[in-house]
Amino acid sequence: MSPRRSPPSTPDLPLFRLPRYEQALLANGLEVLAVHDDRLPLVHWRLGFPAGSKFDPADLRGLSETTAAVMTQGTARRSARQIAERAAALGASLRAWSNADALVLEGSVLAENLTDFLELATDVVQNAAYPEEEVQLRKQHRKQEVTAQRSLADFLAQERMAELVFGQHPYARQEPTPESIERISRGDLAGFHARHMTPPGAIAVLVGALPPLAELVEQLGLLLGGWTGSGVPAAGWPEPPPPRRVVVLVDRPGSVQADLRIGRLAVTRTHPDYFPLLVASTILGGGASSRLFTGIREQRGYAYDAHSTLTAWQEAGIVEVVTQIREEVLPEALAAVLDEMRRMGRESVSSEELETALNYLCGVFVIRLETLHGVAGQLAFTRLLGLPLAYLEEYASRVRSVTADQVRDAAARYLDPESSSIVVVGDADRIHRSLEPFGAIQCEKAP
Repeated sequence: MSPRRSPPSTPDLPLFRLPRYEQALLANGLEVLAVHDDRLPLVHWRLGFPAGSKFDPADLRGLSETTAAVMTQGTARRSARQIAERAAALGASLRAWSNADALVLEGSVLAENLTDFLELATDVVQNAAYPEEEVQLRKQHRKQEVTAQRSLADFLAQERMAELVFGQHPYARQEPTPESIERISRGDLAGFHARHMTPPGAIAVLVGALPPLAELVEQLGLLLGGWTGSGVPAAGWPEPPPPRRVVVLVDRPGSVQADLRIGRLAVTRTHPDYFPLLVASTILGGGASSRLFTGIREQRGYAYDAHSTLTAWQEAGIVEVVTQIREEVLPEALAAVLDEMRRMGRESVSSEELETALNYLCGVFVIRLETLHGVAGQLAFTRLLGLPLAYLEEYASRVRSVTADQVRDAAARYLDPESSSIVVVGDADRIHRSLEPFGAIQCEKAP
């Protein structure tokens, strides 16, 4: 038998089909989405609110994430220990987290204990007490974490890039500072909860071995009958600034390498350019077969890692190239990265590159939906972004419909180095001169 000289062809993955689901709307305005799957005796729960960090006041950065962290640490009738012990007794987990757009209470439980779990979870939602000692403990821990984060070069580069791309929009300040955390009070947390964690605009997702929808709705109606609210407050945030070429050097004396980000304002998931740009970013820097990985790392040895990302929030997106470069090759490496970005918008990608990227994106998507936990998360995420549930079923076909010409055109619009900001974190005394060929440099001191 002769040896195989080329890799086997990869057949198209089957299109994702949503499992059987049912929807209901409670009298208080809460949307309920139930997915019945009896393969395992488990239920996964998500209760999501449009209450992310974009709603934090400018002087209280970290308010949303602190609300999420402390809301499970005590109610009017249960202490943090009692909540944890009750969850353990039910074979359950219960936690909350937030990102830029949303705050989510999530958990899982043995199906036979679902009724008791819902009583516990809805107690947290309606009666979170934010005990002062738990608030202070969280603040102490988070200030230590943030202080450690802000000593890292990659964190400083990420933070500065967000500020350049999003300007006065709150997406520019997703991470708190030690000072903003210190200003947060128990009253601030309770007020944020009362304003933003209300039934209208929220979504409850339950996936697993569920009772009939009518029975589930009856249970939730009894547990949440007194929970009301007026919905998400109007925001009126400023628009992000137009993309522009800026070179920012964040001076971090003693750095042994340069942390580099090149990025600009991108699109949301509802924009026609989203899928072409997603594929373009994947071909440029989305894995071990991408151009940045093979060219910058494998062929030239400039960096251990070089990748690109497209992040699409509800109101705006950002596309970035991220790498860490040895100081002695910084100008050559930066020029090579910019050339790869420029080439994406000037030349059509090969059929092999395109097919590899499409297979990769579809494969990752399917993996995320293999488990009940993944289905619950994706359904909640989709609804909280204001997308129809059909988005999940259409995802793979929309990825596969992207053409080489669309990739080139999207790259020309969003990966053009001339409209991308450059942030470098490193020792200015050693690398300032090597950055001068790339434009006027704004030199800033690291915090």
